[in-house]
Amino acid sequence: MKSSLFIKILKEKKLLLPPLSGYTDYPYRVILARFKPPFIITEMANARAIVQRNRRTMQILKIAEGKHYNGVQLVGSIPEFMGKAAEIVEDLGFDYLDINMGCTARKVTCRGEGVSLMKNERHACEIVAAVTNAVDVPVTCKLRLGTSKQSINVVSLSQKLIDAGAVSLTIHGRSGEKKFGSRVDLDIIKKTATALSAPIIANGGIYTGLDAQKILKETGASAVMPGRGLLGNPWIVPEILNILSKHSYTSPILQQKKDICLEHLRLLTEFYGERRAVLKMRSILPHYFSSCLFLKKLKKDVQQVTEVKHIPILLERIQNDGMNTIYRT
Repeated sequence: MKSSLFIKILKEKKLLLPPLSGYTDYPYRVILARFKPPFIITEMANARAIVQRNRRTMQILKIAEGKHYNGVQLVGSIPEFMGKAAEIVEDLGFDYLDINMGCTARKVTCRGEGVSLMKNERHACEIVAAVTNAVDVPVTCKLRLGTSKQSINVVSLSQKLIDAGAVSLTIHGRSGEKKFGSRVDLDIIKKTATALSAPIIANGGIYTGLDAQKILKETGASAVMPGRGLLGNPWIVPEILNILSKHSYTSPILQQKKDICLEHLRLLTEFYGERRAVLKMRSILPHYFSSCLFLKKLKKDVQQVTEVKHIPILLERIQNDGMNTIYRT
């Protein structure tokens, strides 16, 4: 995929799906492909582990077939490994690569990876250069406003990353110490989008098509990236695409949610085996039914599930009750 084509489609569709660790694995990407997004990306994959052909890491890199373009997000802090990993994933058939400069997980930042890369702008640019020099596909970066509210440097760093070879940047509108649910700073995203000629993708606080529409208007970004709004909600893809293109959109009914949830379970079981599929579904299932009454009880009960066969029984207890969806205990 050429950079010019990536940018053209990005600006036309205005949507880039997120890499969500533990969630955008192969089974969920298969689900997402059915909703016809322009781009689908893996959860983050460690560059050193790719070079070492770690079995679990290579499992992350299975491509979900479809008409979309496939991306992979690399995480690492050593330019040499990042470049070699980039070559490997390009050979696997990925269409674009993203560099993780935004993850705040302790296990990532303690190795100088993720958002920690924003502390050393020169080193961050060396990584981008190593990756872009190693491959022919487009390279993007996902970053935050800074490592903390005292060190907001996204505007200055962004231009340097573009100069180093990145074709676009996704900016999460919180700094490194801010948690999900805290305020998203759209003003700084706007400043960055205004300062750069390259496409900026706005990320943070996008749970509906209307959120996407509002954030595009307020930031002047070229596209949006929903984050946690994608969890248990592949319907956000057509919702955003339709609303941004001024077409109508109909929300899924309860049975559609159940059907996709069960299909997700089937794919998880095929890919990971029953034990791991059940463990994953414990965290995934509540997202599909996040608006139902007695959600806390649903979350508690799904944690007790030990076999795949118990999940359809649990889903039968999620029912419509007038205008509401209710989990019957």
